[in-house]
Amino acid sequence: MSFIVSLRRTNRGHWRDASTWLAFTLVGNLAPVWFGLFSLRVLSRHVSLADFSHHGEFALYSATLFASAAYVILKDFKVMTFPARPILGLLCFSGMFVAAAFFAPVTTAFISPKPVFDVDQEFLWQGTFVLFLVSCTIGFLVTILDNARIAPDLVKTAKDQQDQLASDFDKLGGGK
Repeated sequence: MSFIVSLRRTNRGHWRDASTWLAFTLVGNLAPVWFGLFSLRVLSRHVSLADFSHHGEFALYSATLFASAAYVILKDFKVMTFPARPILGLLCFSGMFVAAAFFAPVTTAFISPKPVFDVDQEFLWQGTFVLFLVSCTIGFLVTILDNARIAPDLVKTAKDQQDQLASDFDKLGGGK
């Protein structure tokens, strides 16, 4: 079953639940950023999200989302199939690898009080923020597919089965 077909078999409830998951993720996981933005704004400092990426923070946020999505994809490996498991699993592990590739050099650069290496802050901010958006998107899609897998739309499934039976009956010559 293809990834797109699996997404088409979802219902509004699956998407609504995944949207709730995403909202909790963006509010909860980024609480230190929101608190920092608010605090600095109260102190009359004009800030942006880029101010909270100097040490690769968004790489860490991304790695946690990729790891969580990988767990959902790989759990119940033998019991229930997960749509597009190989490609989504590969994307998650690749995303964790890229997050580590961003974070490790920054940590190395700032290991002493005075940075040992120059860090390209613009590249770090843009790269880790894009990685974070990708991790949110993959996490969102994995949540939708997992919801559909564990709570299928039974009415739609019954209708699909009924349509398939009618089609099979017609092919046998019963519908003449």
